[in-house]
Amino acid sequence: MSIPRLSWRAGCALFAALLAAGCGSSLEGAAPATTTVPPADTVVPSTTTTTTAPPPVIAADGTNYAACADGTCEISLSQPVNITLNGGTLAVTSVNPDGIDIDLSLDNGGGGNGTLKGTCGAIFRFHSGGGGDGRFCNPDGSVLPPPEPEPGVVALQLVGLSDGAAVLRVVSG
Repeated sequence: MSIPRLSWRAGCALFAALLAAGCGSSLEGAAPATTTVPPADTVVPSTTTTTTAPPPVIAADGTNYAACADGTCEISLSQPVNITLNGGTLAVTSVNPDGIDIDLSLDNGGGGNGTLKGTCGAIFRFHSGGGGDGRFCNPDGSVLPPPEPEPGVVALQLVGLSDGAAVLRVVSG
């Protein structure tokens, strides 16, 4: 019986494999591993911060847009809608995460269009003679109180925004 001869590459590979298998390390007599723990006075305690979102604003009239026909309502809007008012029509053309786009047409020819934005109760007043004015926030940043009814004026107040819906207060005199 003859023993096959290995090429020098096969021999080197075999030698390397045997060498690697025989070369291990032993922990016998080695020092045990240690873990260093900093003194208790240097440990920084973890803190948890929680933020609570304000509760969503609930519209007094919900999505009952017909409640606006008498001149005063507080409605929830999540999509474009036309609303009949006492003396005109309010078209909400877009509901956005930060406000609503509106177009107001009064029966006497007045009205206007624009965007109601803000979380402190933006109020826009449209006069029967045309034109309008707006008030965005109290100087201290607090929410504006509801507008008072005035003859010939339609006031729109953005009360709040949450979960893809806007709450709009409409007051007309």
